[in-house]
Amino acid sequence: MKIRKYRVRNFQEGKDKIIAELGPEAIILSTRVIPPSPPEMEKMVELVAALDTEDTKDEKYFKETKPSIEKPEYTKSELIEFSSSIYKELVSLKNLIWNFYEKINYTFISHLPPDIAELSKLMLKNGFSTDFTLSFVQSLKENKYIDFEELRQTAIQILADKITYASAIEKSNVQQILIFIGLTGCGKTLNIIKLGVLFKILLNAKVNVISCDYRKIGGWEQLQILSAVSNLPSFYCQSNAELGEYLKNIGSYDFLLIDTSGGSPKDESLISELEELVGLATPSKKILVLSVANDKMNFKENLKGFGKLKPDYLLLTKFDEVDTIGHIYEPLLEISSQIKPIYFSSSPDIPYGIEPAGSEFLKKFLINYVE
Repeated sequence: MKIRKYRVRNFQEGKDKIIAELGPEAIILSTRVIPPSPPEMEKMVELVAALDTEDTKDEKYFKETKPSIEKPEYTKSELIEFSSSIYKELVSLKNLIWNFYEKINYTFISHLPPDIAELSKLMLKNGFSTDFTLSFVQSLKENKYIDFEELRQTAIQILADKITYASAIEKSNVQQILIFIGLTGCGKTLNIIKLGVLFKILLNAKVNVISCDYRKIGGWEQLQILSAVSNLPSFYCQSNAELGEYLKNIGSYDFLLIDTSGGSPKDESLISELEELVGLATPSKKILVLSVANDKMNFKENLKGFGKLKPDYLLLTKFDEVDTIGHIYEPLLEISSQIKPIYFSSSPDIPYGIEPAGSEFLKKFLINYVE
């Protein structure tokens, strides 16, 4: 142990010297004021400080008795067995948490028969709401079925048949103008080209594709390329006024398919632009294009927002991006009596993956075994 005595003019000066010489670990043992001698001199402050430089008994004992630790060596089979035991414990813990989760979330179906309760769980996993699920399964109690799979298929058929579908568009003696509206990125342009090709091949119809997408950068170029690849004539209108002039002199076509600017229905300027376009083109049919990959809230909001334009039909896209449409089934069921689904699209390939809306297709996306 080091012990030092310091005589300085004040306490702070002494403390600074102690830290400078002994370090911040030093301890001040005592302080006292030394009277001036002779009286005309300044008074002094005496500080005694110490620094422990030796190990304590405990530290010495620890250093002397500290065992040398050798890294254990394990064989490959021991490591595999150890990893396997940890994995089993984690699986067991996961199952325990899941059972606890089910008890909390599925208490409302505990009184139902086992198969009906299992169907309820599956519907909830598919995105159906609790209220709709409980109401729907109550109606199945009287149904006769052999096993759970038959019950599931029965439920799927009932749900698919509840939707009201529109008939596919047919060729007529008069020119038909179809105008397509929807969000940016919903697959509107791609599916216009798909329908154009199908009308041309299946209905032997003359088709002209018109772009009125004034907002999207590259929107016209995309439609132009797709039209050229599909051997469909196309035209780009830079304004509603130009569209009016073009329609007066367009010639004889069975179908005019008009692509429009995509965007949010909350954008009032977009809705006004589309209303003016609809008034000018006087379309035979207005088709709202929506993606089934949207969540329930956005799907409902888009139906409501674009509803201002009074669309006649619904074209649902991007079925290839989902395993189930349980999350949008309820708003779809509610709106289908007013805006009937007319086509379902499930592939980015032209002209494949688009077909008339119907229950057989929709059944593939209802009450599936999902995680």
